[in-house]
Amino acid sequence: MVSTVYKGDLSEVTFGKESGFALAHGGFGGNLSFSTNAAGSVITFKGKVVSYELNAAGSGYAASDTITTSNGDTITVDTVATGAIATFTLTAAGSNAVSVGDTVTQSSTSGSGTGATFDVLTLNTEGFFDNKANLRYPAGMLVGSQLRVIGNGAFSGDDFATTGNSYTIVANSGTTITLDRDLKTASTASTAGDELVISTIATPTIDTGMTYDAQADSSDESVLTDQFIGLAATVALPETKVEIRQAHIVGIGRDVVIQEPQRFENTGGSMEMMFNSARWLYYSLGREVVNEPSQSKATLIATVDGTNNFVNVSAGDTYLKFNGTLSNTPAVGDYILIIDGTATNFPSDLVEPASSSQWGADGLGTDMENTERNEMRQVLYVDATKKRIHVDEPFYFTHTGGAAGFTVKSYAYMDNGASNGSPDFDTAAATYGNITNRVSRLLFSGPTLPTFALESSIRTRDTGSYNANALDDASVAAPGSASDSKQLTRVWKGCKVKDFSLAADADAEAKLSINFDALYCYTDTGRLEDSNKGDRYTAHRMFENIANGPLERKKAGIAPNTEKPFFFYNGQISSFGTNIAQVTNFALEGNNNTEAIYTIRGNSQAESVNTAGDSLEQIPFGGSRNANLMIEKKMEYSLSMTVIASDPLIWHEFRSNRSHSFTEPITLTLTKAGAGTNREQVIIVVDDYLIETAPLPIPEDKGVIKSELKIKPKHVRVISHDAFLHM
Repeated sequence: MVSTVYKGDLSEVTFGKESGFALAHGGFGGNLSFSTNAAGSVITFKGKVVSYELNAAGSGYAASDTITTSNGDTITVDTVATGAIATFTLTAAGSNAVSVGDTVTQSSTSGSGTGATFDVLTLNTEGFFDNKANLRYPAGMLVGSQLRVIGNGAFSGDDFATTGNSYTIVANSGTTITLDRDLKTASTASTAGDELVISTIATPTIDTGMTYDAQADSSDESVLTDQFIGLAATVALPETKVEIRQAHIVGIGRDVVIQEPQRFENTGGSMEMMFNSARWLYYSLGREVVNEPSQSKATLIATVDGTNNFVNVSAGDTYLKFNGTLSNTPAVGDYILIIDGTATNFPSDLVEPASSSQWGADGLGTDMENTERNEMRQVLYVDATKKRIHVDEPFYFTHTGGAAGFTVKSYAYMDNGASNGSPDFDTAAATYGNITNRVSRLLFSGPTLPTFALESSIRTRDTGSYNANALDDASVAAPGSASDSKQLTRVWKGCKVKDFSLAADADAEAKLSINFDALYCYTDTGRLEDSNKGDRYTAHRMFENIANGPLERKKAGIAPNTEKPFFFYNGQISSFGTNIAQVTNFALEGNNNTEAIYTIRGNSQAESVNTAGDSLEQIPFGGSRNANLMIEKKMEYSLSMTVIASDPLIWHEFRSNRSHSFTEPITLTLTKAGAGTNREQVIIVVDDYLIETAPLPIPEDKGVIKSELKIKPKHVRVISHDAFLHM
């Protein structure tokens, strides 16, 4: 019997990165443009024409006549029927960009024909846009994201560098973005040098494979929330809470007279999981450096007279710009690694790093004193016109390009095997557990935390979304049908880790817990539309439409055989310059003290509703009642260990109350079981610490004396050897 209620076994939770993006005039096919309406609050994307259909055939035409349209296009008449156009060919695109559905008229002709008009069918946009100039982003998903204008052309009046103005997106759908207030450049078409920059926070990474349609059941919308969250035993989704304002009025009895909803908050998210990778420690700490793997797919070289010429990268950029021509162009979905040996410091009390102690360049050990700044990113789109490689997450370091600058290599996951730099789990008996092309990375605390998006979908029966993503049986899951799955899909945007806890016990797997809050909660409202109801958003289902094969599992972060957790009995702990053999548990906690901040930003846009009065807004009130900033504050760590005392070392370390620097770190090394030498491994490094308590109680049961050490570290970093190309 088909279930009629929501159940846990019919629920999915996935996550993905957040990354802003830049939309430049003349990019994404060479002719993207955008314009504003008369008020200046609505931005519409346009492109040059690729195809027309005949709207009116006119009269007086002859075969081979050429028509110049009001749009500047040239159309050649192929055949006529009694002077009316029967067939035609677009022979040259003009300079004026238009929208699909626009009707263009004739401005001149080589013959005597008149009255022909043409409707725009497709445009030349690509990449982040489809061939109708629809931005490949789910309707309403950009609500709450911030937009800035680079106005080196017609939009100079809104240029962020000179005005400092930024805007909040309150609606997006298809070819349009609506802002919370008017741009100064109203009724304006973009020109060369104009660009729209959408900020990263609360902007889930764009999925260039999605499809937008005006009808919900013909859409196939998504973002790249397609990653495995981990071996989660429990997941608590952020709870949306509404602050209710109540008021009593003098002279109108004792009951409440005025009651109105106020701000929304999305708090209380948490996950408890068996620790199988350091992935969530990246989101907990904030910075990642990737050592150059031994094998790559190709070296990318931007050539100008044979000289390497990548352009400077600024921290926060969401694309890698190059001059010249790429000798090897990465494919969408490949990964690029910026290889930059420039030293950067991780948090430490070290005053001056010693020579030959750079992590990556000089070794991968725990005693390194600074690090190289290599960064790995996934390729979303390569814009050959604007010469940009758009990536799935902002770069966190600056990189100096030019002839003597950094180099770039590309990598790609492979199905089964280790070519193209793909990490691969070795299952041969003699080398079981070996990771070919194992990736080594250093994680440490940064000034900012990466944000992420969390997707959850629930349904009453085991089936996929009802939309253009294609169910074989069109009646399955249809809204209102007998087999309606009643799917509810939500995406929490702008999530940041508040605090984390890593615990390892002698008789169990290591466990990681994180707590997080979100800024916004997007809800797919396609099932509420008046006609052609369906799921606009295609829910990600881990083993149905994401990790449904070996290659897909690698891409989703759950490569075959890597899902096993780390166990404490395969671990080692060292402290005070020596190995400690009698540790029974280890617990490290970190607190980012994140805070959601509300700012005044009203929304005067009319609410979109269906005929029954139900709201069709994916994020209510244009996000104006939500917090729009999630700020990390001071970082605090604490560490506890239970040690079976066997000598006076611990007491002497405690009573002297001396600070232990980077030369005497506490290290927890966890290695997965196997026969290979290059297995998955995580090393937690705690340095610059003081021992807070080190009791030596005499037990009543006459058994071993255990000391419950409490330690206050100043810094934590993590070394991970794993099968991820990018966390």
